[in-house]
Amino acid sequence: MRPAASLAAKPLLAWLGAAALVAGCASPAAEEPAPPAFATAPAVMPAAAPAAPPAPPVAPAPTVPADGTVARFVGTATQLPAATAALLDQLAQDKRARWEIKGYSERQVNKTAREVALARALAVRKELVARGVPAQNLRVKYSTEEAREAVTVLPQTAEGARTEAPAPAPAPAKAAAPAAAPRPAAKR
Repeated sequence: MRPAASLAAKPLLAWLGAAALVAGCASPAAEEPAPPAFATAPAVMPAAAPAAPPAPPVAPAPTVPADGTVARFVGTATQLPAATAALLDQLAQDKRARWEIKGYSERQVNKTAREVALARALAVRKELVARGVPAQNLRVKYSTEEAREAVTVLPQTAEGARTEAPAPAPAPAKAAAPAAAPRPAAKR
């Protein structure tokens, strides 16, 4: 009976061999040697602070153009555009400057051009005063001659500056006239 026992043992041995083979592959082949006792520990690097996100590009501050235009309008509009605020902020930085504000509206296009041009200039004046510019430093004008719908703010020039007329000098006192000779009596 020996052959029957050897036949039953063969599958069992095959299973045991396969299990040993799998177990051998699963364990590490060789352990890493421990570092020597005299070796220094690796330097601990502090964690770098996370880099701050780059600042968004700053738009250049708006500047008043050479012609002084701070607002442009369409039609008979008199409400200041939103972009005008930044320009007026820039102008209002110099509280001692004297400005000439001029509103424009074309007379041939608009029957109420005078009122529209003046309302535009006064709206700019109001905003500058609200920003701290003294009202006496602002001169308001309008024009209906030019074909433009805008408001300009320019420094007052010597000719455009308001000057106070000098007080008239007092008239010189008349010197006492020499005594006149008495008039002869009229004949009757």
